[in-house]
Amino acid sequence: MAVGELLSSPFQPVEILRPLGPYGRILDLAPMTSKAPEPEFLVWLLTGHPSHQAYVRHEAGDQYKNLENLIRGRHKVSPTTKHVLATAIGFSMQEIEKLDGSAPDGPLMPGVLAMFQMVEGLPMRIASGVLDRDVPCPCCGNNLLGDIDAWWSEHTPGMGHAECHFAERLLHALIGAGLIQRFVASLQGRDKWPLGNLEGLAHPSRHPIGNWLAEAQLAISRDSLAGLATAMQLRRDVAITFSHGRLKKWSAGQDVMPLAAGTVIAEACGQSKEWVSRLVAARTIALVTDFVAAAMPGTAYIGRMGAQKVVYDRLVQLGSNLQIALAAIEGKLSWRTIPSGNAELLITPEIDRVS
Repeated sequence: MAVGELLSSPFQPVEILRPLGPYGRILDLAPMTSKAPEPEFLVWLLTGHPSHQAYVRHEAGDQYKNLENLIRGRHKVSPTTKHVLATAIGFSMQEIEKLDGSAPDGPLMPGVLAMFQMVEGLPMRIASGVLDRDVPCPCCGNNLLGDIDAWWSEHTPGMGHAECHFAERLLHALIGAGLIQRFVASLQGRDKWPLGNLEGLAHPSRHPIGNWLAEAQLAISRDSLAGLATAMQLRRDVAITFSHGRLKKWSAGQDVMPLAAGTVIAEACGQSKEWVSRLVAARTIALVTDFVAAAMPGTAYIGRMGAQKVVYDRLVQLGSNLQIALAAIEGKLSWRTIPSGNAELLITPEIDRVS
């Protein structure tokens, strides 16, 4: 829990101006009301459960009520029940004793919630740390990487400062997760990682989930959603109904695709953990898109597709910024004068894109 608090920071109050789309609703924000998003939405992004308490309920199974009574201190829990709880949820007796009466109110298990906050906070801080450096432009002297406020002001005129920074923060978390994966891949001698080419998931030609489903179609050699539905229906171990109609609604973002359904598709594609990682990224991009669309003022309303174009463009820009930042860190950044008299940025030798 202490580590989680160290690596995470509270979300700042934001205000939307119209109802959120299907993926943004998990933020539990109402139009014209300033409120900080609860970190519970991170649990939904990563597990499909609407809150950490729902996640704990699922993991504890038929022992949940005993666990809740223990944590809330509602009545004395017998040593026998504590032993059953320890076995059921994989805790030591010492950990069970620490839980006794630990949260009479508020979040049921703050340590679990802190863990989910850390999953966002660590990669966000990594990406922000890499990008937080001064690379002055030789023409105007401005920092090429200090573009957050200027970029969002140009692409989302009228959108509030806090709202821009909330969207930027979630995109930084995605970029940072990609950096972590890239580092691990390099140690393993691999040249690909699940969160490479985030722009492919954000491309406005399809909803982010539609882009992910299109990648899944290619992975299992199906040329249409109808073919994907048929392939999933033929899997005997699938309890979820995969009709063509449902896949079409999920692909278009009209209905939220349950993470459980996406996980089944990921398993059919092979390397399910990597596919689920990419699906979580698509869900995050869809959430940010819904948020941007809802936060734009009426005079500049751009709709869901326009908002997704903004998110896509920002991911492309962050990928370029990251290239520059990494090149500066590695001493591979230089400038040369071109015939027009301006300066051209050089990265030598060229480094791989990260986003």
